[in-house]
Amino acid sequence: MGTALRPLENGWLPDTPVEDSVLRRFVFNQAQLNELVAKHAAGRVDRTAGVSLADARSPVAYLNQAVLLQPLLDADDPTVEVIENFTDASAHSSTLLSLWPTPDLQPRGWDLVGHPMLVLRSPGPTPIVDTHGVQVEFARSAGELAAAAQVAIDGYPFGEAGLEAGDLFPAEAVRHGLTVRVALVDDEPSAVGNSLVANGVVNLCLAATLPTARRRGAWRRLVWERVAEAPDIPAIAFTSDDSRPGFERMGFLPITRLTLWSRSS
Repeated sequence: MGTALRPLENGWLPDTPVEDSVLRRFVFNQAQLNELVAKHAAGRVDRTAGVSLADARSPVAYLNQAVLLQPLLDADDPTVEVIENFTDASAHSSTLLSLWPTPDLQPRGWDLVGHPMLVLRSPGPTPIVDTHGVQVEFARSAGELAAAAQVAIDGYPFGEAGLEAGDLFPAEAVRHGLTVRVALVDDEPSAVGNSLVANGVVNLCLAATLPTARRRGAWRRLVWERVAEAPDIPAIAFTSDDSRPGFERMGFLPITRLTLWSRSS
């Protein structure tokens, strides 16, 4: 019997090496991040060839996220049913993140959140940043993580009812790779920035600054601190149009727009 030929490489086959492209590294990093947080928040995780599924049981829909590992063919793609079966079991709203444009999922009950920009900085040395009045510390203990989470809640703001600061950044997730940094402005916790080094990229995966500390250099300092965590690999983030100019001033390149959907519980 003949051996089936492998399809031509398109960058998104089930056995494509993760390191095939920076975009693929990001997708698998984001999937790992979501699964890490959900697992250590006593949530649920699952993964197929087409999608990573994470439910952190959080009022924050971004923590209950499906990340596509392959493009959707159409709105009736079997992967969509897999995602909806998973999210239907959640008590909270969920999100779906896609590297690619997707079919219209509104008839299936999804709401389009938008198209955040993916930005990338190539490996290289980072500048020495002397930001007057700003210091950066790691948050590791349960108390430090709860304080960091409160900054994120007040600075983002998430605004979800029932959100507890102690549940946003699980301590076990930090012990298994998630890094949480807090910027102190004039000795007061004022900004937070998370990162995950995995799959060949540094993912700058969350940032928030209190209104009273904006334009003091805290956000910029946290970006460089996270880039410097692994300067020999690319740094990547997906960002709103409000934060995009700040990234570009720091040498990040806009690569592509993602697609972000949400679905109520």
